[in-house]
Amino acid sequence: MKLTVEALRRALLATADAIEQQKDELTDLDREIGDGDHGINMSRGFQGVKKELEAQNSLTDLGELSKLVGMTLIKTVGGASGPLYGTAFVKFATKWKDKQSAEGEDLFAGFKEATEGIKSRGKSQVGQKTMVDIWEPFTAALQTDTSLEKVIDQALADTKAMVATKGRASYFGEETKAVQDPGALSSSILLKNIAEVLLHD
Repeated sequence: MKLTVEALRRALLATADAIEQQKDELTDLDREIGDGDHGINMSRGFQGVKKELEAQNSLTDLGELSKLVGMTLIKTVGGASGPLYGTAFVKFATKWKDKQSAEGEDLFAGFKEATEGIKSRGKSQVGQKTMVDIWEPFTAALQTDTSLEKVIDQALADTKAMVATKGRASYFGEETKAVQDPGALSSSILLKNIAEVLLHD
């Protein structure tokens, strides 16, 4: 599995389109167990990323691309998600600085750094019904032969069954059981698009 600059760019553009299509679903979920703005915020953030990527076709290193995406998300997403998604991409940038592609240990190290960044920024751990519950198993699967898509689907199902103990959703307690966490769903959209380019490039 190898991630090139062009592959990550394609994955991000596909993510922007997919989030636009699922914007209402993300917002509806967030109304149930959050403050009702996740779909709107994610749409604004990834449309901002799409605009930046379409304007800049000359990016040649993964670190530079990741930093651009991270800063764009921090500036445009708002809510709790902006700093979390932004941190993930800023952490990618530190691990992939001056690299035109990442594979094997470099690829894993980038995702490990990003996941740890999300956990640190959100003060969250696996099992609390957050986006961490998607990022952590996905990252672990990069070192195995497991199907990344199956890992994401299983992680989504597992997360849905949890009771939220972190963030605004935790105020809803048992009511969060069997409701999908919106951050987990938006993470699955992004990571599935990255998995797609990893497997086919």
